[in-house]
Amino acid sequence: MKPLHDITVAGAGFVGWLAAAALARNHAGRGGSVTLVPLPGLDDSLDPFGPATALLPGGVEGLAALLGVTPADILRAGDGGFSLGTAFQGWEGPGSVSFLPFGQTGADLKGVAFHHLVWRARAAGASIRMTDYSLSTLAAQAERFALPSPDPRSVLSTLAPGGFADLRGLTALAQRQALAAGARLATAPLSHVRRDAAGRVTALVLADDTDIPADLFIDATGARALLAAPGNGWHDWRCWLPCDQYAVEPATADGPPPPYALHSADATGWTRRIPLRTGAWVTRLGRGAGRFTSGRRDLAWDANTVLLGASACLLDPVGGVALSLLITTIRHLLSHYPVTPGSGPEAASFNSQVAVAMDRARDFLILRFKANGRTGEAFWDAARAMDLPDPLAHKMALYESRGRIPLYDGELFDRPDWINLLDGAGIRARRCDVQANGLNDGEIMAHLERLRGVLLRAAGELPPHAQALAQLLGGTP
Repeated sequence: MKPLHDITVAGAGFVGWLAAAALARNHAGRGGSVTLVPLPGLDDSLDPFGPATALLPGGVEGLAALLGVTPADILRAGDGGFSLGTAFQGWEGPGSVSFLPFGQTGADLKGVAFHHLVWRARAAGASIRMTDYSLSTLAAQAERFALPSPDPRSVLSTLAPGGFADLRGLTALAQRQALAAGARLATAPLSHVRRDAAGRVTALVLADDTDIPADLFIDATGARALLAAPGNGWHDWRCWLPCDQYAVEPATADGPPPPYALHSADATGWTRRIPLRTGAWVTRLGRGAGRFTSGRRDLAWDANTVLLGASACLLDPVGGVALSLLITTIRHLLSHYPVTPGSGPEAASFNSQVAVAMDRARDFLILRFKANGRTGEAFWDAARAMDLPDPLAHKMALYESRGRIPLYDGELFDRPDWINLLDGAGIRARRCDVQANGLNDGEIMAHLERLRGVLLRAAGELPPHAQALAQLLGGTP
């Protein structure tokens, strides 16, 4: 069978233009077309939580690769900066403060994992906060930054920054790249979707009555999922991710952007503040006029339609996973490209990989709510009492028994992320690694003291985040 030739994307927002750019760049030389059909209204194709978005470690580079630009181009177009992790206020209880860093925390000793060393030191009477042994934590506290070193012997190799960006600037960049790669924009917005008797999309009908047929359709219409087949159901995850209301507002900058987001919990929900170079955006979860339902579709690739962004999966923004999940999904699509009409094996493989990535991202977000330390407040008490999905329950049981974190295929978060979240919430294992019994308290404490000294010196030598950004972007701090 001949490969697909004509691809039509419903939605000329961020998700649509990113998909068009990635597909058109891979479509080059194959013939055929990539056409975008615009929608009226605001762009909520990625999520409805405002124009500022977060990128997990590797996300800036991943987005740059899809668009054929540099990481500096991403931050420049998106008015963005780097992220070393997330600061949490009030999640372990009113007045509490913690930091969930990206990158490596601590260092193993004689084959014993760092968190087991910390538990041994605590058992001996030491008062230790595990994340204080992360260069990302120390740098974020001082609002300092450096790019990771490729040299594994350097302490800078323990850094793994993410980033922040304004989707409006990224949309304009993606549009330029898509058009340069040969994509085209339809002359009128979408009016309705034409389907055959089996529910398959056959054409998008524009407001001027023009039909846009295609071999493959991309749904980038946001949570409305206008191209989703009636039988392609939605898994409602509000039993685990309890927020279903939101409000968004801009905020003025208090100075140079810090290299972290701030997530503040209160009695009925939480608030996210994402810093950009010229301001910030605040999203309140748990109250507001906006409504959403966390969950995902049964199938991200259904017959001749691929759903991307919020049309396929919409999650509470507490983990900042939306854009990184989208990048992962588009990469999976490209790995099965070029496809052919009726490509059942490719669709089945794609759906399996994408569903696993979405489910495992969901699990990390669930744990953020499950592990909260706010008591006597109905919202948080209910979150702490929730039953967990089986894969997460198994992960938690193994951790609480032996301090092990199994990682499944498709995980966006690494072991240090899980361990730091659990440890910050006061969740401990009942047993230490038996190898830790071969170490005495003195050598463990000496190891911790040496490591702390190395990290403090390294953090003090880093330039301010604003200065590092200016050097990368070619401007002034």
